[in-house]
Amino acid sequence: MADHSDFLVYPVIVSHFSDDGEYFVVTSPNIPGMVTQGDSFVDAVYWAQDAIATMLEDRDYPDAVDPSSWVLEDNQQLAFVSIDMTAWMAHKN
Repeated sequence: MADHSDFLVYPVIVSHFSDDGEYFVVTSPNIPGMVTQGDSFVDAVYWAQDAIATMLEDRDYPDAVDPSSWVLEDNQQLAFVSIDMTAWMAHKN
């Protein structure tokens, strides 16, 4: 059986803003301090992969928190970000 210990999936909160142009900000209660953004929902989630991987490089991976109790604002959506840390590290070098 393959080892998938470096394949991570974290729920994130994607907030949509249109106050100074349109943009999307991603945060995650799983990864304190992680914040990134993009010009679209997909762009923001794409950059969330890199932001999470960067923050978790050379650290123990926290368990994913169950998002079912999260209370989201009207401008927020839940998304799941998957990261293959082995592939990310190989691509980074």
